[in-house]
Amino acid sequence: MKRKLATTLAMAAVILASMAIPSEGAASPSRLGVYVGPGKTAALENSRTWLGRSQVDATDYLDPSENIKWNQYATKYWGDWKKAGADRHFVLGLHMLPKGGNFTDGLDGKYDSQFRDLADLMIKNGLGDSVIRLGYEGNNKNIGPWQGTGDPAAYRAMFRKVVTLMRARTGASFQFDYNMAVGSSGKVTSFETLYPGDAYVDVVGLNIYDVWWQHPDATPPQRWNHTLNTVMGVNDFKAFAAAHNKPKSYPEWGLYQKGDAYTGGGDSPYFIDRMAELVQDSKYQAYFDHDWGGGTLDDFPKGKAQYKLRFGG
Repeated sequence: MKRKLATTLAMAAVILASMAIPSEGAASPSRLGVYVGPGKTAALENSRTWLGRSQVDATDYLDPSENIKWNQYATKYWGDWKKAGADRHFVLGLHMLPKGGNFTDGLDGKYDSQFRDLADLMIKNGLGDSVIRLGYEGNNKNIGPWQGTGDPAAYRAMFRKVVTLMRARTGASFQFDYNMAVGSSGKVTSFETLYPGDAYVDVVGLNIYDVWWQHPDATPPQRWNHTLNTVMGVNDFKAFAAAHNKPKSYPEWGLYQKGDAYTGGGDSPYFIDRMAELVQDSKYQAYFDHDWGGGTLDDFPKGKAQYKLRFGG
């Protein structure tokens, strides 16, 4: 009788273990990064200390035409940061056209020197092996002049042009991430629409925020289900990456406050848990901890605690 009871209890323990919800920790095996603001190396180190991790990568954004002094400062800041510790990587979100630029001028070569100069600056400062998210969120019609929702062919051609220019610089070993957002827009109806070709892409990325446009009453599972199954959502992205045999990234992801048309989920540990599961087979991922309108981790105490639980050292 005791043996039978022991066997029953053991089987119950196995069943309960298999049913455990995925919120009990264990950091993702992918490389972790955090965006904390332009050039903010000290803030990034504060995030790493708070997480108790030895490895937290840096991510930042540049326009090739920005005040040349800022490009010099930024690449120097991040280059010094990278050299100061072992196992540090840098990821750059790079505008594919300068402020006020257009595809016609870009394809005619009018911005070539800006991309060459930026590549040389990065190489000079020890960032020549960085991942470059070129023309990020090209399927977002509001992102910048490089978005490709109206002219996909021009986007693809400009992507190829910039990759060719930057790879050709002496000392360059950049990797290029073809990085879209969740959802179709305009003429962009799939991940294939803007894809420049396998020879120009090393990684494919997807930006994910806890939002569902104009669905304020959606529950956390409903919002996540939409993120998975919408056109150009997570499931389409996984299939696309597999079809091209490319590693995946999630270069921007985060919680989003309630109260506007984006209808974010607010303080949602559920979203943190789903992302912790999703990113495990990615090359790298980064939480966007800078307020562009949706809030920072400090605005979501439950989500912040869950983020530390899932991603802390």
